[in-house]
Amino acid sequence: MPFHGSPFTSDLSPAARVDELAKNRGNQVAIVYEGSTYTYAALAAQSRRLAAVLSDSGAVQGERIGYLGGNSLAFLTTFLAAARIGAVFVPVNSRLTAPEIALILDDCAPHSLIVEPGHREIVASALAENDNDGIELLWAPGDPVLDGSTTSPAFADVALDEQFTDARSVRQRCEADQVAMLTYTSGTTGYPKGVELTHGNLWWNGVNLDMAAPAMPGDITLVVAPLFHTAPFGCFTLRTLLRGGTVVLRRDFEPAQLLADLVDYRVNTVFAVPAMFAAAAAVPEFADADLSALRTAVTAGAPAHAELIGRYLDRGVTLQQAYGLTETLFATCLPAHKAASAPASAGLPLPYTEIRVVDPASRSVLDEPGACGEVCLRGPTVAGGYRNNDVATAASFDAEGWFHTGDVGYLDDDGCLYLVDRLKDMIIVGGDNVYSAEVEQVLGHYPGIIDVAVVGVPDPYEGESVVAIMLCENGIEPSLPELRRFAQAELARYKLPTRVVHAEKIPRNAMGKIDKVTIRAVLADDDEHRFSDAATGSPARTADAASRLGAGGLRTLASLPADEQRRAVFDLVTASIARTMHTAPATLTAQDRFDDLGLSSLAAVELSRGLGFALGRRLPTTIVFDHATVGALVKHLQTQLAAEVRRSPALEHLTEFERVVRQDPPGEALRTELRTRLRSSLNRLAADEAPATAATARPDPVAEASDSELFILLDAALGSV
Repeated sequence: MPFHGSPFTSDLSPAARVDELAKNRGNQVAIVYEGSTYTYAALAAQSRRLAAVLSDSGAVQGERIGYLGGNSLAFLTTFLAAARIGAVFVPVNSRLTAPEIALILDDCAPHSLIVEPGHREIVASALAENDNDGIELLWAPGDPVLDGSTTSPAFADVALDEQFTDARSVRQRCEADQVAMLTYTSGTTGYPKGVELTHGNLWWNGVNLDMAAPAMPGDITLVVAPLFHTAPFGCFTLRTLLRGGTVVLRRDFEPAQLLADLVDYRVNTVFAVPAMFAAAAAVPEFADADLSALRTAVTAGAPAHAELIGRYLDRGVTLQQAYGLTETLFATCLPAHKAASAPASAGLPLPYTEIRVVDPASRSVLDEPGACGEVCLRGPTVAGGYRNNDVATAASFDAEGWFHTGDVGYLDDDGCLYLVDRLKDMIIVGGDNVYSAEVEQVLGHYPGIIDVAVVGVPDPYEGESVVAIMLCENGIEPSLPELRRFAQAELARYKLPTRVVHAEKIPRNAMGKIDKVTIRAVLADDDEHRFSDAATGSPARTADAASRLGAGGLRTLASLPADEQRRAVFDLVTASIARTMHTAPATLTAQDRFDDLGLSSLAAVELSRGLGFALGRRLPTTIVFDHATVGALVKHLQTQLAAEVRRSPALEHLTEFERVVRQDPPGEALRTELRTRLRSSLNRLAADEAPATAATARPDPVAEASDSELFILLDAALGSV
C-alpha cells in the first residue's frame, strides 16, 4: 500500500530545529560561505526576518515561495523562511532560460519569488512570457558575494527582532505529509514536472542515508554541487544543519578549491558527481593532500568508474556510489566495504527503501537475480506525485506505492543494484535491446578516451542504430572499424556502433549526466559542429566527386586517368556508404572491412541498390557481401565499368570522331553538321547504356538534354576548336 506519512506526530519543521539550535548553541557556526561565517543564531534570525516580510506581503500556509539564484546563504534562508510560515519552497534551476523559467512559474504560481540581483533581466523576460504580474518579487538580501548593493526595501528596512515571540514570525507546525518543496525535474523526458516532496520525505531521507553514509552532530560537510538539486541540498546540506553541523558552501565548483577546502576545513562529509571528483584528483596537490578527516564521500548522478574509485582508495578515501531521483531522494548507497569489490554497483537499498525489478511491458515482478527490467522504489522518501499532472503521476506512481523510475537495472545475489540504462535511452536494433550505458562502459576503456556518450538514432533498416560520440586525448581519433574491433569481444554485433562522432565536448547537465536529449537533437539536425569546431570528415569533396561520376556515368570515367578513375569510383562508393549508414565518407579507407562497418543485411542490399542507381546499372544485391573490403568492391566496380566502356561501340565511335576533328579543325558549316551528328551519336550512346529492364535506374542526363545543353557538351568536348 502507499506510504502515508510518518508513524509519529512530531513537528518536522526544519525551521523549528534551527531555532532550537540557535537557542541552545547560538554561537556555533552553521554556514561558512565564501569567506564569511554565519552562526545558527544568525541563520535563524535571518529566516525569521524574511518570514516576516513574506507574511506582511500576504503569503500564507501552502503558498509557493520561489528562489532563483546560485548557491548562497539566501537560498538556505528562503527555504527556512518558507518552512516557518508553512509555505512550499520552490528552488528554480538558475541555469534555465527565460522561457523555461516561465513554464515553471506558470505551473507553480508562486506567491513570491526571491531573486539574486544578477538574474533580474532573465526574470523580467520570464515574467513577460506569461504575463505573471501577480508574483511578489524580492531581491535576495545580505549576501557578500552578490553583485551590487540593491536589495528590496522590505529586506533593507525591516528591523531585526531577536525575540522569538515576534507575532509576524510565528512558526507554523510542519506535518509529515505536508509538502515542503516543489522541485522540478530536469525536463529530459519532456515538459518539466514539479515533484512534491513532503517534510516526511526529507526527514526520512536523512535517517535512511545516515545508516550507510552517516553525518554526525558537529560534522563539517562541503557543498559544491548546485543546491537546486535534491542530492546536495536535501541529502547533505539540510541533513548536516539538522544535526547541528557546519556547511562549507561554495557558489561554484573549482577543482583546486574543492581539494583545498577538504584539507583546510578538515571536511568530514562531501557529495560530488564523478566528474568533480575526477577533476579534483587531477590537481597536482592531490597526491599529498591530507584527507584523513574525510569519512563520508558520496557520488551519484553518473557512474564512477573503477579507476576513479581506485585513485581515492589509494588516498584512504572510499567513494560510495549512491542512486536516487528527484522523486525518491537517495534509495541506495554502496557500503564502504564493498567499494573495491563492487565498483560498478549503485549499492544496496537503504534500510527504509524497498526495491524491485519489473518487466517494463507487463509490470510483472522479476525475482531472478540478474534479471534486467525497470527499477521500482517504495518507501517513506518517495514523493506523492507531480503537481497539476495527474496523468504523469498515474503513469509513474502505482496504487501500491511503487515509483516506476524509468531506469533499467538488475539486482545481484547479494541484493546490490546495478543500473544498465534509462528506458528512454534504450536502443532497439532490429528488435533487440541495446543499453547505451553498457556500450559506454565498454567503449570507455578504449585507450585515450576521455568521455563517451552512446545514443540511438532512427535507422530505416533496423529501426534504430547505435551512434558513439567520443571525446579523446589529442592525437587519438579511432575510426569506426577500429572501435568496433575493439568492442566486439565484449559486445554482441548488434550492440556495436555503426557511426562514431569525434567531439571536443559532450553535453552534460549540472549533475554531470549526459544530456542525451540534446545529443539526439544535434544528430537529427546534422549539426555536429555543436560537438566540435572541426567537423569529422569532409563529405563535401566525396559528394562532389561522386556526383560528377554519377552525372557523367561511363563517359566521365573514360575521360579520367587510371588513378583518377579509381578515386572517382572510391568516392562514389564511400559517399553511398555514408548515405546508407549516416556516417562521414572521409573516415573510410580502402582497407576497411564491411564486417567492421556494421552494415545490416537490409542496409547492404540498400547500398547495392543505391550504387546501381548512381551508376545507371543493375548490380547484384549480394555485391557488398561478395567483397570483404571497401577497396575490393571499388576495384571490382572500376574493372567492370572500364570493361563496359571499352565494349561500347558508340563511345569508341565518338572518341575516334573527336580525334579526327582535333586534327583537322572544321569550318562553321562543318561545325553545324558535326553538332547534329554528335547529338544523334550521344542519343544512341544513351540508349546503348540504358539498362534494358531496370525501371528504377536513373535517367541518363544526355538523353533528356535540351539542344542548348547538348551544345555545351559539344563545346566542352571540342575545346577551342
